[in-house]
Amino acid sequence: MQSLAAQRYLNLSVDNDLYFGKDRYYSSGVFISLGELKEGIGGNEATKKYVHWTLGQEIYTPTKRYTTDVDLFDYPYGGWLFLERTEEVQKNGNASWLWSIKAGMTGEASLAPLFQNFYHDKILDLPHMAWEQAVPQRFHVNVNGGFKRRIHLFNKGAFLTNLYGNLGTQRSAVGVNFGLLLGSSKVISYAGNPLEMQEDGFGFYIGTRQEYRFHDFMISGSLFDDTAPFVLPAIPYKNSLEIGLAFYGKKWRFQTLWNRVSKDNKAQIPNGHYYLNISIARFF
Repeated sequence: MQSLAAQRYLNLSVDNDLYFGKDRYYSSGVFISLGELKEGIGGNEATKKYVHWTLGQEIYTPTKRYTTDVDLFDYPYGGWLFLERTEEVQKNGNASWLWSIKAGMTGEASLAPLFQNFYHDKILDLPHMAWEQAVPQRFHVNVNGGFKRRIHLFNKGAFLTNLYGNLGTQRSAVGVNFGLLLGSSKVISYAGNPLEMQEDGFGFYIGTRQEYRFHDFMISGSLFDDTAPFVLPAIPYKNSLEIGLAFYGKKWRFQTLWNRVSKDNKAQIPNGHYYLNISIARFF
């Protein structure tokens, strides 16, 4: 197999709604990923296997984040810290299959209250958040699968799709991402594997994510008991609008994605919640 410019990457990806003057619902996510390209499978150079590792933390908070009056909450406090291993098989430059296992902790062990209050205190000079009646501390395992496909439309234009599913104690869902990618980008999915493109270029993306969640521990607690101190009626069907811009080089990738997501539960008043993802990857 002919060697590529790089066969490994390190990626830092950050979600936050603070850019829009908000600090609520899905408030922030920090993900550190390390991945590598394996050799062609079965002597077939066109078939590539990738292995990705991701350490991530997600934080969820209500709008009234300083009160201890639970009657005023429109979202449970929640933290989710996990480690995920993903295997991805790409049979050509237009499609790939992947599966992953994700395991981690919710509750105090997620370190969400510690990290969020440290950031609010030392960086933003704000009071500590209440973290009243947060989701319980539990160990979770999720198994995930997906199929990504790129459909060429015209010169510097492609249609991207990503079918996926999750099954586990933290979340169970099925969904699809699809959208239009314009520019010199050759990636299979906009927010996917950084090693898919290692040359100078750019891409503008507009798309949507449609998802049905059968169960979400961060809203409804466990399926097996009623020990969660505060839960809300979940809205299973989610839809979102995504607009992104990415710049690619031989050693770096910079990417941003604006997200407008629908309500997760019936107590939320705004019809949409906004957050921004900023991601930077280094190839080596």
